[in-house]
Amino acid sequence: MFRVSGPFIYKSSNSEVNCLKKRKMKRVRKPVPPRTEPDVFNNIQFMKETEQFHFECSLCGECCRNVEQSVMLEPYDLYRIAGYLMQTGYGVSGIEQVIEEYAEVKLLPGSNYPIFLLKTKGQRKECIFLNEGRCSIHDAKPRACRLYPLGAWPNDAMDGFDYFIASQKRHHTTGSAIRVSDWMDEFFSETERETVLLDAKAVKELAPIICGLQRAGVNRDQILQPLLLFKYVYFEPDEPYVPQFMRNIGLLKRSLLEIAEK
Repeated sequence: MFRVSGPFIYKSSNSEVNCLKKRKMKRVRKPVPPRTEPDVFNNIQFMKETEQFHFECSLCGECCRNVEQSVMLEPYDLYRIAGYLMQTGYGVSGIEQVIEEYAEVKLLPGSNYPIFLLKTKGQRKECIFLNEGRCSIHDAKPRACRLYPLGAWPNDAMDGFDYFIASQKRHHTTGSAIRVSDWMDEFFSETERETVLLDAKAVKELAPIICGLQRAGVNRDQILQPLLLFKYVYFEPDEPYVPQFMRNIGLLKRSLLEIAEK
């Protein structure tokens, strides 16, 4: 099923993850309560790779404002942001500090699956990384930002992607015609596509185990703590991402199965 928040869309399988409940990780703030969500069909239009759209960036920064609880940080986003901040003198020691200072936890409506979102600041609820109208982490900005005004999410078979265009900022959908496939080739790398598909497949594999633990009455701390740590925190930004992800998912699965055996 689809859940939308602001200009970006999240896709989750309610049958697979609807037993996950609210919990906080050590040093991570409590999940914020869900706000009223707009109708998904008022916000996006699905597109084929061969279709064209119109877009022109005017450097106005409007797509970075009014984005409270809107920009999802995937595991690979946090990995890239942490690496960038560590290299550019922000005084960041690793992913856990990035989460603590720049992210907040939210529960997806309906599924209660925990995700991380970018924090916002000021009365205009602008991205915490927006400085003087410009993105201060442009080279490592989240996938949702790089692909804007398009978005991509794994298809049901998890062997490719569904594409859509977000049209809240009407003045952005003007300018030259651009083919969807060309946009994705430029801003959605093969490595990143691999990470997104791996993450989606991991959720599908782990969800039945987690749901079984919940039904058995296992304490939520025991489930959510390893889930958040292995999926988001236990990465070294200066080492290749995919091998670390595969290792972490294996360790997470083993940790959950050990809980089930107790």
